[in-house]
Amino acid sequence: MSRLLHFCRASCCSVAMLAVALATCRGSLAGEVTYPVTLAAPDGKLKITLRSPEAAGNGLPLLDVSSGDVPLLRGCELGLTLAEEPEFFRGLRLEEVRFDTIDETYRLPGGKSNPKRNHCRQATLRFQGPLPERRRLDLEVRAYNDGLAFRYVIPKQKGLDKVRLAEERTVFRVEGNPAVWPLFHRRSATCREGNYRTMRFAQLAKHQDLLIDTPLLMQWDNGIGLALTEARLRNYAGMFLQAQAASGRVELRSRLAPIPDRKRPKVVTELPLVSPWRVVMVGDPPGRLMESNLIVNLNDPNAIGDTSWIRFGKTTWHWWNGTAQEPVGFTVGLDYRTMAHYVDFCAQSGIAFHALVGSSSDQPWYQQGKRGFGPVEDTNILAARPELEMDRLLQYAKSKGVGIRLWVHWKALSDKLEEAFALYEKWGITGLMVDFLDRDDQEMVLFCEKVLKTAARHHLRIQFHGVGKPTGLRRTYPNLANHEGVLNLEYLKWGKLCTPDHNVTVPFTRMLAGPMDYHLGGFRNVSPAKFKVRWQNPLVLGSRCHHLAMYVVYENPVPMVCDTPTTYRGQPGFEFIKQVPTYWDETRFVLGEVGQYVVVARRSGDQWYVGCMTGQAARDLEIPLSFLPEGRFEARILADDPARPDELSQVRRDRRIVTAETRLSAKLLPCGGQVIHLVPLRPSP
Repeated sequence: MSRLLHFCRASCCSVAMLAVALATCRGSLAGEVTYPVTLAAPDGKLKITLRSPEAAGNGLPLLDVSSGDVPLLRGCELGLTLAEEPEFFRGLRLEEVRFDTIDETYRLPGGKSNPKRNHCRQATLRFQGPLPERRRLDLEVRAYNDGLAFRYVIPKQKGLDKVRLAEERTVFRVEGNPAVWPLFHRRSATCREGNYRTMRFAQLAKHQDLLIDTPLLMQWDNGIGLALTEARLRNYAGMFLQAQAASGRVELRSRLAPIPDRKRPKVVTELPLVSPWRVVMVGDPPGRLMESNLIVNLNDPNAIGDTSWIRFGKTTWHWWNGTAQEPVGFTVGLDYRTMAHYVDFCAQSGIAFHALVGSSSDQPWYQQGKRGFGPVEDTNILAARPELEMDRLLQYAKSKGVGIRLWVHWKALSDKLEEAFALYEKWGITGLMVDFLDRDDQEMVLFCEKVLKTAARHHLRIQFHGVGKPTGLRRTYPNLANHEGVLNLEYLKWGKLCTPDHNVTVPFTRMLAGPMDYHLGGFRNVSPAKFKVRWQNPLVLGSRCHHLAMYVVYENPVPMVCDTPTTYRGQPGFEFIKQVPTYWDETRFVLGEVGQYVVVARRSGDQWYVGCMTGQAARDLEIPLSFLPEGRFEARILADDPARPDELSQVRRDRRIVTAETRLSAKLLPCGGQVIHLVPLRPSP
């Protein structure tokens, strides 16, 4: 290291060049530390530069991000505001810079690829304030080939054992006027279920009174895409963004979610305080971000030990179809006979789980009231609804190899967590859907982690509904099976907001944060002109192949098969649902434009699956198969039937022999889709 320092000084290198050189190895730069400090990704393309803080005035540097020679962010401000000491960080001085390289691989149950590689260069900038307090702060920065991240750390220090954080002062300043796809909210207590808008970045100035959800995707005219979000949200408050016009430009200011009935402080914690990573994902085109494991990589390693008991898979869910009557010879309801009917269907179809709602009261665990859904007063989550004959149902499901999952409102669970989970383990329950959290303030973030930690001790897999976007916590708690936090097909039970255009927007926006539960499997397919709202047996907008493609396009380790069993039997396309995997070894973005269409390929073992979806516009595509390895494959194709454009439940089948050089033609109807199963052909013995 001393030789490298001597060589760079003798050559009159700039400190920025020195920092890039140091970032390729382990070491530190202390003493005469000056700006700028630059950290480059392993491939050298993405760079994050920290420069003089004089303009900001709080002692922390300004931050720039570039891709090659193209500036993306410039002059981003950094900082925190403590409730009792608003000037806590004023006068900070950069004392030391430490560099390191991370290069590791690990596996997780489920996900878009396995194994995952966590490869980046890292810098830790250590700041110290003036006498007498000599306050300390670390700024940790990482540069990956597919994005950049930074976070704040207030270490333990003399005279300070707890902090009360009033607000975070991170400000993102975007170069130029890219297209942007915001999801707006009027308040931070929200289920995050809404439609994305499309506009130019400068137009955000018209919405300064609204919060903007993350991930926030933007795309410049040169094709580069960038998404702002966060990772490793633990013991902290979730981050929104808010547009503000300042000095003739629009900037994005961080806004932390407050605990209800308490505006400030937003975060209260013993030291050390470790903020979530503030993440800048970069892809050209933006669809490449669907391949990224950046959010998961930024999280802490597995904290629960053995994961051999964790398996994911498809699940039925009677609530979506309204537990509706079927032609099965008996009256259906929340009872043993109906749920055993679902178990039989799962066993016959290779579906791993059945999810159900039940309690000891005369009602389900939820009711509709003036303030929305909530638990009924006599809900007892420690006793099953008598009509379910839970012991008998669980024994029957076990004999069929089908796991039983429960739905529960988080409030009903919150004060009985250990007792309930111990009981569910004894019953043989495999997992839970915990619903209606509708917040990601510090209090709720801590509750969710407590749920995961407690559930892991009792071998329960957790699915969060009515929740914020994922932040990669499934690396730390691999029993985290799925997240909702997206407007999805359940909305077709009471409206028509979940349009085909929305379906091809969310892979580029919300899905960048991680898995999203979407209530898949609607088989009553209609066009927008024929759509009607139905609470029971709801219709879905889009063709049968549009909805089949969701099982490939969407990252979703526990995808639902939501319609009634009789809706699937003998129907075209159901064989694809039965065979499509939920574990993936590799993911490739193939084609797509935000809100227009999307084509994604995923590999399981030596077989590939391709999902194609379009919005309301019909589309002719040429799909390159360059992701395939050498050799010949049989392409088993399920496509819209152009001969019957008004019959969206129809499927046309085709088979072709293809190689990596093949370009497959796909003719998608309006609101249509296509799925392709690629099976390697073995040479004859």
